[in-house]
Amino acid sequence: MRSYIKKDLLTFWRDRKELITVLVLPILLVVVLNFAFSGLLGNDEETIDLHVAIVNQDDETEASAQLKEKLLHDASLAEQEAQDLVRRTSEVRPVQVLVDYFESDDLKEWVTVYELEEAEAVEKVEEGEIDGFVLIPDGFTVDSLYAAVTGESPATTLTFKREKETSDTSALYNIIHGFMDHLNYHFALETLSGATEVEVKLPEGGFEQEEAGQNFSLTQYFTITMAILFALFTAMTVATKTGHEMRQQVFNRILIAHQNRLLFLVGKTVSTFCLAWLQIMLVFTLAHFILGVFPERTANFWLGLLGIVTSVSFAIAGLAAIFTTILLRMKKVEAANGLFMLVIILFGVVGGNFVPIYILPDWLQQIGEWTPNGLALVMFTDWIRFEQGTSLVGPSVLLIIFFVLCSIAGLAFYPKRGEAQ
Repeated sequence: MRSYIKKDLLTFWRDRKELITVLVLPILLVVVLNFAFSGLLGNDEETIDLHVAIVNQDDETEASAQLKEKLLHDASLAEQEAQDLVRRTSEVRPVQVLVDYFESDDLKEWVTVYELEEAEAVEKVEEGEIDGFVLIPDGFTVDSLYAAVTGESPATTLTFKREKETSDTSALYNIIHGFMDHLNYHFALETLSGATEVEVKLPEGGFEQEEAGQNFSLTQYFTITMAILFALFTAMTVATKTGHEMRQQVFNRILIAHQNRLLFLVGKTVSTFCLAWLQIMLVFTLAHFILGVFPERTANFWLGLLGIVTSVSFAIAGLAAIFTTILLRMKKVEAANGLFMLVIILFGVVGGNFVPIYILPDWLQQIGEWTPNGLALVMFTDWIRFEQGTSLVGPSVLLIIFFVLCSIAGLAFYPKRGEAQ
């Protein structure tokens, strides 16, 4: 069997044009695409710099007296009860809590706060100097405290004004909305618990990631997709060499020499595995040294990467086995090559090698995740972000099953003596 593997590897090595296409072209594409689309998909860390103004029209100095009067007349409470409620809320200053929230350690890195008059704030928003402003209307403190102690909906609310909808203004709106939800929720808990003093705690600020993990950059995406795509072309290339060998009567000479005919298929499969493994690792290694694709990674990461590459190479080797069998049974080599190209293009489209898989319809995404290259993309992405070995077990098993099924199909339909075209 060693001679068959050596034959296929030497045949591939002697074809310099094919060698350059499979090994060098993916590196060139990764570099070109990286510079063409730099800055997208988290390739560079984007600095968040939000600017908001606070326009305070509320007068807190008379808040306690106004709250007591409101409780006596609007809520019809007794003098002593109203006095107790005023005492419980005497230390609460919703406006100051809002200002402290924006200037807290969690948000000051992201948000710059200005205290302006309304006319000046409107002017700065129109000129684009700030993203928006929060208008605190007169009576906000009294209405907020009254709503907190009575359980009624506040009559006065904060207003966030902006020039247009952007990601920055949306972020600010979500921060303010989250603050008000927290404030109302806290007031409700204090009322239900019957606490003697109302204490408002600042909510946790900042920007949170829903899932902890490393960023997945566009450079990494290009490196993975190009490596896998050209590895698929390797399966086609090795199978295509069978057509040249058929013209040179190599397969027939093997049969006449009374050699085991299955060794021809095994040689194609093993050589494809070796070539695919080397090709993917070469793309990863060169891309890493040229573009710094996997910075500050541990030895454990690279071991996991080797395991994924090995699983993917097995699947590609199985594809080469069935391609070889199909070509041996077809009368026209050109028709077989066209069929192989169509299969690889379909795999590339639904598996996310030509276009990002998330732009495809849901049903097509589900199909793509069952292709060998689609599974490989999922495995590489999960490993780069989380480095959890358990997430690789299922996809690796599926890739090995794909290899086994393709190998069985290749052996089952492999031409017997006198059947090869």
